[in-house]
Amino acid sequence: MNKIPYIHYSKDTTSLIKHYFLALIPLIIFSIYKNGFLLYNNNLITFKTLLLPFYFLIISLVVASLVSFIFKEKIGPELLIALIISLTISPNTNYIIYPILLFIMFVILKVIKLKTKKEFNMEALIRLFLILSLLFNSYSYLNIAEKLHKFNYSYFDVFLGFTSGGLGTTSLFLLIISFIILALNKFYKKIIPFMASLGYLIPLIIYFFITKEPTTFLAILNGHNYYSFIFLASLVATPNSSKSMSIYGLLIGIITSLITIFFNFYEASYISIFLVSLTIPFFNKLENKKY
Repeated sequence: MNKIPYIHYSKDTTSLIKHYFLALIPLIIFSIYKNGFLLYNNNLITFKTLLLPFYFLIISLVVASLVSFIFKEKIGPELLIALIISLTISPNTNYIIYPILLFIMFVILKVIKLKTKKEFNMEALIRLFLILSLLFNSYSYLNIAEKLHKFNYSYFDVFLGFTSGGLGTTSLFLLIISFIILALNKFYKKIIPFMASLGYLIPLIIYFFITKEPTTFLAILNGHNYYSFIFLASLVATPNSSKSMSIYGLLIGIITSLITIFFNFYEASYISIFLVSLTIPFFNKLENKKY
């Protein structure tokens, strides 16, 4: 049976978590620069607003620590999940509502998983509910410079990450580096983000050549959806076998591309990851019958 290696020992889990944290470092630094220092140096925000990226990262870690304490679990995995989610949120997220919603969703879904033992992508669902903390301000992923069209960025700049998206999700260049870091760990399910990216790219490329729509090309270069494939799609709940994971990742990518094409929606990847994660028991049941 062609399965990826299972994690049998706590040291293997610790090793994988360390790789995740390491892969997040360049994205964290870039998020603070793009949504903080760059804007402050161009007199677009105040010193108080400069601290917002720090705030969202730190408050997410505080919430995760509190949830771990309540449920008496190891703090590492929860810190990782909170950090991954915090980098996906809009720069316009309401800073008061955000930690409240994050805590509520963590607790609710923890209880659901403990009671039902169901496999689904809890992290993607948490991220979807956090849209509410954005709607209290305005549904926009543009920071102040992007709203004012302050900088005229080229396609290469977009590839580097200077475009709209989550706090730390926009740089496709840095995400490639993050993926390489994670792929060095043998327990990272790299087939899922690879197939998801493939399923996402092929429909978008075909659509771009048919329509010549510039926004489609920007969607190809924007790292926002790739971030979800790399850090969320393969994080916890996934099918067991390599073949099932390949199909699982491909479905996530295709659904994400369709939502992007028809709705141009920033939540596309989180919707697809959550919906496709509901099929995990089906995939595993098929594998059990086969073997």
